[in-house]
Amino acid sequence: MKILMYADGFGVPTQTFITQDVKYLARNHELVFVCTIIGSDVVVPNVSVEHIPFKHSLIKKILWKTDISLDYRNKVFKDKLDTIIADFKPDIIHCQFGIEALRFIDNLEDTSIPLVIQFRGYDASRMLQKKSYVKKLREVLNQKNHYSIFVADSLRKNLNHYGINTKNSMILHSGIDLSKFKRDKTIVKKDTVTFLQISSLKSKKGHSYTLRAFAKFIANQTSKKYMLKLTGDGEERTTLERLTKTLNIEDNVEFIGFVSHREAKVLLQEADIFVHHSITPDDGDEEGIPNAIMEAMAMELPVISTYHAGIPELVKEGVNGYLVAEKDIEMYARRMQDILKWDKLKINRETIEKEFEINYHIRKLEAFYEEMVLSSSNDNSNSSKN
Repeated sequence: MKILMYADGFGVPTQTFITQDVKYLARNHELVFVCTIIGSDVVVPNVSVEHIPFKHSLIKKILWKTDISLDYRNKVFKDKLDTIIADFKPDIIHCQFGIEALRFIDNLEDTSIPLVIQFRGYDASRMLQKKSYVKKLREVLNQKNHYSIFVADSLRKNLNHYGINTKNSMILHSGIDLSKFKRDKTIVKKDTVTFLQISSLKSKKGHSYTLRAFAKFIANQTSKKYMLKLTGDGEERTTLERLTKTLNIEDNVEFIGFVSHREAKVLLQEADIFVHHSITPDDGDEEGIPNAIMEAMAMELPVISTYHAGIPELVKEGVNGYLVAEKDIEMYARRMQDILKWDKLKINRETIEKEFEINYHIRKLEAFYEEMVLSSSNDNSNSSKN
């Protein structure tokens, strides 16, 4: 099968899940990846990366910002895209994010090719507050040969709420390479109990609530040493560092900064409990199902998270760990205490093996591609008969 993928960025550090899918698909299919930005030092065998810079006109930017209209038509981008498609002749087009897909579709000449839009979080939550975005999605997803993929059912329900057609859709959870996240059970346990969160330092990740809950938890401890390790960087870091001092827990909190997958695995190996207090910020931006929680579960860690978006589709209360309401600091601190009784959880890895393992993920995606191609072929055949 010949697959053309599109996202604004290729090889972006925060989007390794896309690079992973590309790598696995390229083993059995021809794949061209079109992007407007290329990350540094990214090479995927058997994948042709086509870089087309995109410049949005000032007038169209203003119309989009003021939510009057959304128009990504750009002659330079369109001409280059037409050439790539004409040369490659893809069987399938896969756009990786909702808003970025519209940039691609606005400049797509050949509309006969089956096209799927994948929704991963903000593009099926915060962006829905823009009327021009919702209007265009309705138009696009009403077309017969356009399909959609959601990383969590909660995101599909968000689109349905706005009257956007999701009939030709599937739920496809992100895939985890379990060979990269396997616990080494020979390592000796340390005296310190470590809580860990791996994520960027953004408001929707709920770090301030984690810190406040951790401070309450620490205040009730009389023995042992407890540490909270937070990875990532972002606009919240300075504020969060100040908060640790205000709460008088700076000696119990470590800000690690950005980590690679390899470094993340080491941290997960050393940790005892994984925390991820996702919240819905004022702008409405929701998670799908955070990959970091999947990776932590693959490493058999018990999890404390929130009843947020797609997270309850993965973490079952009292089975894989605990879930608390968003911003409920009192219950969050209590669950930090309760989870000290838990050990590593074999069932957490088994859950990932069953529904989130990368090869299962790729097979499910390939089957959806095949369904799209077959449906398109049947439609074309019926049209020719008529």
